Amino acid sequence: KAFFTGKSPTIGGIPHDEYGMTTLSVRAFTEGVYSKLNINDWSLITKLQMGGGDGDLGSNEIKLSGDEKYVGLVDGFGCIVDEDGIDKQELLRLANNRFGNNKFDKSKLGPKGYVILVDDKDVTLPNGKIIHSGIQFRNQFHLKLQEIYPPDFIKLWTPCGGRPNSIDVTTVHSLLDPKTGKSIIPIIIEGANLFITQAAKYILEGAGAIVFKDASANKGGVTSSSLEVLAALSFDDDGFSKNMCMDPETKALPAFYQQYVKEVQSIIVKNARNEFNMLWKLKDENKKSFADLSDELSVAINKLGDELSSSKELWEDTEFRNIVLKDALPSLLLNEVGLDGILKRVPEAYLRAIFATKLASEFVYTRGIDANPAKFLEFVSSLKK
Repeated sequence: KAFFTGKSPTIGGIPHDEYGMTTLSVRAFTEGVYSKLNINDWSLITKLQMGGGDGDLGSNEIKLSGDEKYVGLVDGFGCIVDEDGIDKQELLRLANNRFGNNKFDKSKLGPKGYVILVDDKDVTLPNGKIIHSGIQFRNQFHLKLQEIYPPDFIKLWTPCGGRPNSIDVTTVHSLLDPKTGKSIIPIIIEGANLFITQAAKYILEGAGAIVFKDASANKGGVTSSSLEVLAALSFDDDGFSKNMCMDPETKALPAFYQQYVKEVQSIIVKNARNEFNMLWKLKDENKKSFADLSDELSVAINKLGDELSSSKELWEDTEFRNIVLKDALPSLLLNEVGLDGILKRVPEAYLRAIFATKLASEFVYTRGIDANPAKFLEFVSSLKK
């Protein structure tokens, strides 16, 4: 029951796509930028998204996007464009049914809107331009934005799908204004893995864009998986079946499961906000790129976590260990199984990893990436107090 994750609820799984686990962390970064820039009216945000309603990340991004005005949606089936805003209810229909762009109702388009699917040929756009190849238009869409949209039009770009390295040093110039050298899109939140290369991120940030990379923005799915495994290890077989498994006949979900999913979601959002806030603080302090700071922050957490997981002194301080674990473990699981039950059933190596990661991430998110011994001892002392 703990062998793999994201499985069906009938066997106690928490499907990432159904509950938007990865998207929650991406949205936390997006909304974090809005807050820092004092953007309160989301309807002012014109948005381009790669990855549509048929995808995990894309469908949930649509559902969580609020009043943002979609002006472009690109997926494996083709492209939807409407400068006046793509009909939001129609996008939600696609997302809720996990449909791709090929299922979009073209009657919902405005006078400037159009749909170009990959099999289309010789299609005349509302402005009179002819698209000879639908698949070529789709494949090059992200490189032709200055031809497709008015200047300074798109405010947010969220890649939620697409090929790795779609933007690299040889193509990133397509996102820069040829007259000013500035990025034509001010906010880019990378949900899709490796969509923009590190070197291209440097260029975009140097050209004035706020770019948050996938390694920081899409950690939600990993968090969900780890907490799904934790529940599977913590319960005995009867408790797991009772609390985590959907009734195969009635399709009813246990009350504990429903509450646990909500707690997992809240943990994902909390962690993402902590990471975002620390990255923003570090950027203000040393002016490094977010791309580098994201890497440095992850290295700091992982290095400190590795050192702590092998530390006998802290782990064998039972009182301190239990304080940290009670803070790290989901409260619902603690209430249902109890710390003693969790300590009895969950392998020590797994608990030590939770203990170490909790301490390391808490330290980095509150004290920064400089993990010198004096600062860490002060941090541990404050926790003990």
